[in-house]
Amino acid sequence: MAEKAAGKELILRLFELSGKPGKIVLQTAGLIAAYFVFLVFGKLAWAIAGEGALWLFQAIVFVGKVLSYFVVLFVMTAVAKITLAEVRGNEEVSARAALGAAFGRIGEVVKAPLKIVGILVGLVLFHAVIDLCGKIPFLGELGWMFSPLVTFPLGLAMVGTVLVLFFGIMLLPILIVLEKEGPVAELIEFLRRNTIKFVGHFLIALLVAAIAFVVMGAAIKRSSQISSTIMGGKYQYVQSHVPNWVRHVPGFSTCVRATECGSGLACVAPISYDEGPVYDAKAERWTLVLAGFVYGILMWLIQMSIWGFILVDFNVAGTLSYLGLTGPAEEKKEEAPAAAAAEPVAPPAPRKPRAKKTETPPPAEGEKKE
Repeated sequence: MAEKAAGKELILRLFELSGKPGKIVLQTAGLIAAYFVFLVFGKLAWAIAGEGALWLFQAIVFVGKVLSYFVVLFVMTAVAKITLAEVRGNEEVSARAALGAAFGRIGEVVKAPLKIVGILVGLVLFHAVIDLCGKIPFLGELGWMFSPLVTFPLGLAMVGTVLVLFFGIMLLPILIVLEKEGPVAELIEFLRRNTIKFVGHFLIALLVAAIAFVVMGAAIKRSSQISSTIMGGKYQYVQSHVPNWVRHVPGFSTCVRATECGSGLACVAPISYDEGPVYDAKAERWTLVLAGFVYGILMWLIQMSIWGFILVDFNVAGTLSYLGLTGPAEEKKEEAPAAAAAEPVAPPAPRKPRAKKTETPPPAEGEKKE
């Protein structure tokens, strides 16, 4: 059963279980796969829809996001399998075995989010039908002015569904690993019964993620500032050759530049990947091109591993929260079959020998009753 830790103890427990290199590497690999799925669908959306059909572009990107969610959830299910073994003190589970266990539950990995996404799509379509009715002259327009009475509850339902999908990334992995029947129904029921306590666990996990994000992000920025100061313009030339496809990691700056402050003094300001620093073509050499490519890939992997740690943190928090709040019931369910199997069966009582029937001899002929 999970430990019922709270506050500082839970933070330490999260750091302990989330900081395992094997789980971080496994989760980062899944995140990289999801990253490429999203990039591919982004390219497809641009190639198919372009700037003409905005709705088609958004639909293709949405499909890419859903598939990326599946990939992340699949790997998080494998990580939850490892965490469950660690929490229960069982034999260590390898990454290959964890992925095999997740693959064995691939049906639930796909069906569970699809049910939530299906509810969300149904709510959006219902809202769209109401808005389409509002385009009908006269009667449609007159009826549409009362639409907030319906669309506002629809908006609340959509927000609630998105929250269920968001918290599902924390709780669905452990529910799938525990082979729950109907993980989505179990997820909703768990959130309904343990809303306040789970939100507290979520905030603690968010605090751990924020600490890791700030510390590691500050390390990257500090290193970039030092490199920019020492290498000067050459650092900018190297940065200019960072591949474009690694420039989509959110929340980080990877290089710095000298700018003019209001006081006229040179200062250092961050440049994100998206800005694409300008380089001097005269100073270009093949070594700078290679250095920019390798440097960009390595920085991208470091940044993705930071996000991998954050996902592992939320995964572990969801596992500890579910097992901690439903632990006794889970243990009783698991111990009942084991106890029934281990309980010695009493040998059957020996049968008492049946008493032999004494046969009375037939009466003699002279003794017949008159």
